[in-house]
Amino acid sequence: MEPKIIENSRYELKVEFIGEGHSFCNLLRKTLLEEPSVDFAGYSIDHPLLANPVFTLRTKRRQANVVMREALEKLLARTEEFRKKFVQAVDDYGVPE
Repeated sequence: MEPKIIENSRYELKVEFIGEGHSFCNLLRKTLLEEPSVDFAGYSIDHPLLANPVFTLRTKRRQANVVMREALEKLLARTEEFRKKFVQAVDDYGVPE
């Protein structure tokens, strides 16, 4: 993934996520919408085979880039938690012979 900032103002941030698709953007959107200061979080992909998603975040009261950073850190923590639980489940199940 390569993020490319398109617009960065106090309460609005637009980022093109090069090499990403719906999976990452939906997860990020859902995480951002948990934050009460988020006014809008969404993305568009002009063409699924030719374009990268452009993500738009608008906030109230809080700086958009700070809210985005916190959401990304929350996603990282959640994926680490999932990884640990998955590894434990595989270990508990055992390796087939």
